[in-house]
Amino acid sequence: MPVDSSREPENISRHPYDEHSPVWRPDGKVIVFTGARLDRETDIFYVWLEKQEYEKVQRDRTIEKALKKMEETRKKKDDKKSEPPKEEEKKDKKNGEPKVVIDFERIHERVRRVDIEGSTERGLFWSPDSKKLAFTATIDGKRGTYTIEMPEELKPKLLTEKTGGQARWLEKGKQIVWLSGGKPASVSEKGEMTTYAFGAKQEVDREAHYRAAFDLAWRTMRDRYYDGRLGNRNWDAVRRKYADAAAQAVDADSFGIVINLMLGELNGSHLGFSSRGRSSGSEQPDWNTVTAHLGVRFETDYKGPGLKVRDVLPDGPAEHEKSRIEPGEIILSIDGMSVDPGMDLTEVLNGPLDRDILLSVQNVEGERRQVDLRPISYGAVQSLLYEKWIRDNRAKVSEASDEALGYVHIQGMNWPSFQKLERELYAEGAGKKGLIIDVRNNGGGFTTDHLLTMLCQPSHAITVPRGGGPGYPEDRRVYATWSKPIIVLCNQNSFSNAEIFSHAIKTLKRGKLVGVPTAGGVISTGGTQIMDVGFLRLPFRGWYVLGTGEDMELNGAIPDYVVWNEPGDVPMGKDAQLDKAIEVLSKDVEAWESRPKPQLRKATERER
Repeated sequence: MPVDSSREPENISRHPYDEHSPVWRPDGKVIVFTGARLDRETDIFYVWLEKQEYEKVQRDRTIEKALKKMEETRKKKDDKKSEPPKEEEKKDKKNGEPKVVIDFERIHERVRRVDIEGSTERGLFWSPDSKKLAFTATIDGKRGTYTIEMPEELKPKLLTEKTGGQARWLEKGKQIVWLSGGKPASVSEKGEMTTYAFGAKQEVDREAHYRAAFDLAWRTMRDRYYDGRLGNRNWDAVRRKYADAAAQAVDADSFGIVINLMLGELNGSHLGFSSRGRSSGSEQPDWNTVTAHLGVRFETDYKGPGLKVRDVLPDGPAEHEKSRIEPGEIILSIDGMSVDPGMDLTEVLNGPLDRDILLSVQNVEGERRQVDLRPISYGAVQSLLYEKWIRDNRAKVSEASDEALGYVHIQGMNWPSFQKLERELYAEGAGKKGLIIDVRNNGGGFTTDHLLTMLCQPSHAITVPRGGGPGYPEDRRVYATWSKPIIVLCNQNSFSNAEIFSHAIKTLKRGKLVGVPTAGGVISTGGTQIMDVGFLRLPFRGWYVLGTGEDMELNGAIPDYVVWNEPGDVPMGKDAQLDKAIEVLSKDVEAWESRPKPQLRKATERER
């Protein structure tokens, strides 16, 4: 885009994927940038701005021809040294700026990719003579700063194993200067880096400093928050309400509290301020005192003596062969101390995690034995309980539907969860007539559109291989697909992208929702630094339901069947929401199976 606005901005790449960090070559003939293309890998792309230059490079495809052209060009330049420069060239030299010529016609067709397999390139910068492009990458397992020569040699060469940010390649001294670990540094031609650490004392008026930071945070929300009306709040009044409190904060944490109070006036999700002064506490000791978990759960109505095992967590320490404990057995003592349901078990379970615990265990026949068990953390137990919950839900769905229905849970709207679901469409969906998709307690992410591609791919044909049945080749689809009936489970803990998914299922009429309204926290968010005081989360894009135009923020997806689980039900193995999903999906499957089936007609002899 010209700075004088003499013409509209020109899209020089015209590609739907994200692209970043354009950099002009110093001679003004090329623009390079990074972008995603093949398998969404981020690579370097470049475009010749002059069509004539592009065509010349296209002619000189091989290195030999390119080198020959370079030698000829250098010779011509040497011959012209004695010639007086043209007026236009004089002007360019006098101004110290290259003459930039751009042929806009079909410029996007001149974009080319630098093929560096298995590498993501960042931080592009040019040598001052426009001959080398430098960038940060990890190539063949080696992290560093690499260069390519364009267009003669596009194979990357390691310049230095050092990396830095905001890099500049200086003509003076032929050195690179950048920030390394936040400190100024320079890299010589030999790849040796020198860091210039320094300290400077600064006297700060704390009240003025915090007032300025508050004003910046307030103004940033005013100018960049996704809702230009700021939720119909009087934002000037909000400023007056909190400005003095922020200026009078005694430290960074107190200042952060005031900013978060101000943000709270918006009653919005994906908001928050993290003060830079927040401390993580003292250094960690060699080991921490934690409450160890034995990998078993106890009967709550058992009075003693000892602790009666209700169940054993799959893959937990009590399921290991050398430390196996069975449901119904009783743990009489832990490390020599007798135990019962009325005592505080932290007295015997607290300590370093990396230790063996000695248990006295009595089996159902009354026989006693000693069990050495290596405990696990409550974090590890949470993962094991999650996997057990999944298995229990699958068993319940399978039993209640006579194995007609399958069940999957999407833990997060992230790529690992998506890939897990794609596998489960085969592993858990094989032979099933309907599928329960559970997004309860899903904190969000970004994969809704990928999931919808799985569930909503259009059917346009049936294929039948010789000796096989009707179907469609899965390798022709974008992802593994599920076209049979579904039910989606959501709840008050379904958040952000999980809510977008729930809204989409209703909007597209792909299936019914069962559960309770979702959280109502849907905004695309980013963030920005507020001076040296802290980091402000900054929602910049709203999401609205197609058709109704309703803002998903503060308006959760409302299920077709609203069912609340009572407190304590789920830990006791009761799940009214899942029961309702089984009931509704069973009816949908029945209706789906009664639909007219497509008829396959062989070609007649005449048609052949």
